Amino acid sequence: MQLFILRHGKAEPMLGNDAARSLTERGRKQVAQVCKKRSKELSAVHAIWASPFVRTQQTADIVSAHLGLPVVTEPLLIGDSNPQQLLDLLQEQDNFPILLVSHQPLVGSLLNGLCGSGNEHPMGTSSLACVSAEVWANGCAELDWLQHAE
Repeated sequence: MQLFILRHGKAEPMLGNDAARSLTERGRKQVAQVCKKRSKELSAVHAIWASPFVRTQQTADIVSAHLGLPVVTEPLLIGDSNPQQLLDLLQEQDNFPILLVSHQPLVGSLLNGLCGSGNEHPMGTSSLACVSAEVWANGCAELDWLQHAE
């Protein structure tokens, strides 16, 4: 099974409500570039899940436009969520590959936890990773590739 993990694009500075921050124009372009660069791989995605925050919804909408898939809002994808709760939810799914659109520290914790790699794989804004596993548990996945924004 494959899982795609995407960190939202570059967002506006925090001036108040973190959840309401929007993508910058550069952030939109970087997400679109990553989608274009990995369009072949992303074409396999069956579902897009995104955090309810504005910038992740906007990021997911860019991917959705490329793939023609709806975006499902998943509250467990907020950045400070417990990765184990998300792994438990993933264990119940059967529609892989799934694309998760989320925030730090969750995307880094999830990717590095699944791969058992400490902090070896950084997830900057618009970074997209693909991992493969038979079971979604810490140390049980292999990193297929990691694409950073340019």
